[in-house]
Amino acid sequence: MAPTKTFNLAGIQTSSIIVPNSKIRKLVHRGINTNEVAEPNFFAIEAAISAFTEGEPWLQALLEYLMANKQYLEHYLASELPQLQIIHSEATYLAWIDCRNITSNVSQLCKFIRKETGLYVSEGAIYGGNGHGFIRLNYACPKKRLTDGLQRLKIGIQAYQRMND
Repeated sequence: MAPTKTFNLAGIQTSSIIVPNSKIRKLVHRGINTNEVAEPNFFAIEAAISAFTEGEPWLQALLEYLMANKQYLEHYLASELPQLQIIHSEATYLAWIDCRNITSNVSQLCKFIRKETGLYVSEGAIYGGNGHGFIRLNYACPKKRLTDGLQRLKIGIQAYQRMND
């Protein structure tokens, strides 16, 4: 476990590893010490302690903000792009959007959207077989940026559909 993603501290490169099995623990110990990544610097330790002991109010505000963005995204797709379906999730700030009602070639769709609107969306297939037919959209951003991205997505989807009609 680590404070890195939750508290936006990825650069401090610190985490805790709990391995109950002694044989596996020895392998993990050898692996992290081989690459000399086992010892965090002083700043990393202090940042992790501060995040875990004093970061709760910030984290709660972040979670509320992300929930509002997620609800905005879901409402936008339902009202403006009903041909897209968002997959319900509770543990991420990455939306998985089903595009199979539009195309079977999501790679082509992503490239088209990028070319037409400048919006970068990730093709779900690069994350594994279950991602085929999906795009992944990060909504952990300022609402203004999310609004802009969704407007670009709408423009791109509509243009793609016109081109393929």
